[in-house]
Amino acid sequence: MSNNRICFTVSFPDVPKSIVNVWDALMGYLRDQECLPQRFDVQQICGHPEHLHSEEYIKLKTEDVRNLIIERSLDGFCVTAGRHDTGVNYRLANAKESGNQAHLWSMIDQNAKAPDHWGRLIEELINANPAIGGWQWGSLYRRWQNAPFLDRFYERTYGQAPPAIPCCIEKSIDGISPDRVRIKTSLNPGRSRELIPTIYFLPTAEMWLGPHFWQYAKCTKEEALAADFWLETRETAHFSYFRCWPTAFTRPDGEQGRMQRRLWKLFFHEDCEWPPGSGSICDEPMYGPPELMPS
Repeated sequence: MSNNRICFTVSFPDVPKSIVNVWDALMGYLRDQECLPQRFDVQQICGHPEHLHSEEYIKLKTEDVRNLIIERSLDGFCVTAGRHDTGVNYRLANAKESGNQAHLWSMIDQNAKAPDHWGRLIEELINANPAIGGWQWGSLYRRWQNAPFLDRFYERTYGQAPPAIPCCIEKSIDGISPDRVRIKTSLNPGRSRELIPTIYFLPTAEMWLGPHFWQYAKCTKEEALAADFWLETRETAHFSYFRCWPTAFTRPDGEQGRMQRRLWKLFFHEDCEWPPGSGSICDEPMYGPPELMPS
């Protein structure tokens, strides 16, 4: 079965002033949800000063990772726990040469012990740090809608590709490996959109948009709040909350596809279509992983 766990990201315009406070919030939430690993493998590149870079991972008890962050004055972290289909990965990274922006995100394997809703953590982090936004999504749907290449892996993971899927040939860089067929995903309802390097907007069922988001949108916060398709909105001192669908999106077609189309038109004056080449959103589910087909 393909992995379709709920993952999250929180994006910041600058590296948070206290990395250890971000770590404490993340670990506190995992503890409250009874999902806190006892140990982590800690990467020694992400967040580390260059003179401490190493390809080797450090195996530490969870409480000792906090001390490492303080002792090495880290400006980020990347930790993993579990193996095979039970792994989790939490990473706080900045854009380095491309700017001071940073994002915290998760990767959750199908059978990992991890929360299935990250809203309370997202709100805690945005309340404590200036933010661009926070999003949570179903991992299988996002991977499918943003799959970069058309190959055997695509068909094995996501099923038959739509006949009119737009593609281009990406030439081999070294002249030895084969050329690749790159998929153009710019009209997929579930696509991501880069706002600035390493920071993306995701058209998700729930969004927590901070004050720094609106400089990238084509609408104002007031225009977004006034839209008539929201199930719930909330305005706070640190973010605006929007919910347009009861659960994470799983389809680019039908009512879900039309809802994502509304998001694209509202926030960026952009359109989408499914299936590719149709110019509209079809009513019936077409293509995609069997796990995401309605039962």
